[in-house]
Amino acid sequence: MDDNHWVWPERRDLYHACVALAELQADTAQIGAAVDTLLNDLELFDDPQQGCGIWLYFDELPIADALATKLHAIAGEQTSGDWWHTIIGHSLWPKIRADAVKLSKLISFNGQGSASSGR
Repeated sequence: MDDNHWVWPERRDLYHACVALAELQADTAQIGAAVDTLLNDLELFDDPQQGCGIWLYFDELPIADALATKLHAIAGEQTSGDWWHTIIGHSLWPKIRADAVKLSKLISFNGQGSASSGR
């Protein structure tokens, strides 16, 4: 996807974070940046509804919420620092990666526009 065609930067950031988490050979730096984007910048765990109907499509919300919930379960209240290096070895990692794969594919299908614009 061309980064010049995203209507909302939040949607672009969500997509790129999911792509990073979906990588089979993702490294801890990529994972750390992706998790930081999802939990801190986009605040998907704190307020998953905030982008719904704007930059987050309604059919994407349940997957985004599930992904953020799993990430937060590992992070707890510590969403900064270098705790994220343990994610790959965590028992939730396969489910996190699966959610990221699903969500990145759905975002690709739904497109780069806003949810309210219909694509």
